[in-house]
Amino acid sequence: MAFVMAMALAFCRGPVSADSAPEAGGPDLIKHAELAFNGLTGTVDEHGEFLFRACMAPPSIAHDAISFAACGPKYMESMAMMSLMTGIDLKRSPGQKTVDYLITCLGEDGLFYCKIGPERPWDKTSPEDYANIYGQGRMLRAMMAMYQLDGNEAWVARLKKIVDTLKKIAVRKTDSATGEIYAYYPTTPGYGDIFSYPKSGWKTTELLTGAQPNMADMPDHTFGIPIYIGGIVEPLTKYSRMFNDPDALELAGQVVRLVTRKEMAWIPDGHAGGVIPEQNAQFRGHFHAHTMCLRGILEYATATNDARLKNLARSGYEFARTLGIPRLGWFQEYTGKFSHETCGLANMTALAIKLSLRGVGDYWDDVDGYVRNHLTRGQFTDLARLKSANKDKLTEEQELTLKKILGLFAGWGTPESISINIMNCCTANGSQALYYAWDSIVLERYGTVSVNLLIDRKSPWLDVESRLPDKGEIILRNKKAQQVTMRVPQWVDKDSVKIECGGKVVKPVWNQNYLLFGELAANAVVRVSFPVKASTEQYAAVKGKVYTIRFKGNTAIGMEPTSREGYPVYDASRPEKVEDLKLSTPGHVAGKRIDW
Repeated sequence: MAFVMAMALAFCRGPVSADSAPEAGGPDLIKHAELAFNGLTGTVDEHGEFLFRACMAPPSIAHDAISFAACGPKYMESMAMMSLMTGIDLKRSPGQKTVDYLITCLGEDGLFYCKIGPERPWDKTSPEDYANIYGQGRMLRAMMAMYQLDGNEAWVARLKKIVDTLKKIAVRKTDSATGEIYAYYPTTPGYGDIFSYPKSGWKTTELLTGAQPNMADMPDHTFGIPIYIGGIVEPLTKYSRMFNDPDALELAGQVVRLVTRKEMAWIPDGHAGGVIPEQNAQFRGHFHAHTMCLRGILEYATATNDARLKNLARSGYEFARTLGIPRLGWFQEYTGKFSHETCGLANMTALAIKLSLRGVGDYWDDVDGYVRNHLTRGQFTDLARLKSANKDKLTEEQELTLKKILGLFAGWGTPESISINIMNCCTANGSQALYYAWDSIVLERYGTVSVNLLIDRKSPWLDVESRLPDKGEIILRNKKAQQVTMRVPQWVDKDSVKIECGGKVVKPVWNQNYLLFGELAANAVVRVSFPVKASTEQYAAVKGKVYTIRFKGNTAIGMEPTSREGYPVYDASRPEKVEDLKLSTPGHVAGKRIDW
């Protein structure tokens, strides 16, 4: 965010003030990342493949026949991000086993294959090895994350090989009405997960509809096409930018032309008269699928500076916000279904951040609410509570399993309670959402360091100490930033904001919701304070159920009604402890970032 800093506070200099330790308040994202790393590394088999299903009571983890095809590489991407956040050395951790195994799944053509045979007896969905198209996108993202983490040039060769093959096997058609070329990848029943490439080659080049209804490939594409084909747009676009490959960007654009067609994804259950769904990205069906598609559209729109597609992504995000309780970060798993999936919340977190950073909107309060509430509350962090959820005495093996799965994220849940049954695609995506938020707390862009979220973060430029929601006090400890901006939440009364710098009271200077600071000394300490606003709000969820929620700032501190089913998350009588596994490197400050 580039501002004319001459308007900002100048010469904020003075002695470093001594401060007491911050009061408790707000999520400790490093602790959550440690727990996520524990859950990720604890739910892989002896080879390194992730186990898709988990349950907290009784504790168990198990394989799923086809989920590795689309979701397996997410684990490697998540581990890379958690490693960067915490300082955990991935190469010396149990997570390296997963990295090594995924490399063995790369074929001679570069694609990521699910191996069919005695090594993986739980997957009998195909007569031969198969490469799921969405899984290729996830593998691209994972390998780019690993390359940014460790700088190993071997990742570059692997990335080029997979992209070259994706270009080769794409089916291209010309739109008879517009003359534009669009691209897709077919699906063949009986060859693994939907939209998968058999190792011996395509069995059909037609874009079949309703071919595998038992696997959610609906005739109107309320699941399959938006994510399984649309899900490769974002990684292809990122690859094209990272390695200057215009052909990869062209392929991404051809897929965008497919997935933005009305019949491919944008058919809502109902809409206001006069609204054209495909022009506003309104949808029905699977929430995660469509919001992942929107992430790709936004990435491509940014790379090509396409204003129409940027607005389409924003419209889709704002429509998706209506499908749940956005103040909590609770969104429907499927439209009209009284269930939540962390995968969808992770996408909403990513969309809100990127729309904000790219000047398409200001959704930082959304991100703040998502992270403080259903993202971190939807992670299993309290070992004692998990033990108490088991009515029967645990065996030694079950105790061990429970410790392994500590840190997983909810697969399903209502606004007040998450399910003890878990899909670990949600663990991978929830972990990544932690990184998205942590990464964006402090960002250096265009010579200015911006503090976008008031959550604790140590960075190379400055450290943020937040005492929200207990107290409206933020301390910025400068290291090397000169021009600094800090966003203040929309619930704060701007007239009530007070600033001290070097022990002196300073008049606030604003640009919209951002405070401006300039010419900061290397050791400057800035203290920003304001009253914390409390509110009681009512929200209706699916099927007319109404919740009364108490907030302090953007943090939910209580809810009525609460549930005795599943695993209640906003019940004040059952507070959630966040275990400190002490896995991170003390004082760790990440000197690089994974550009996600």
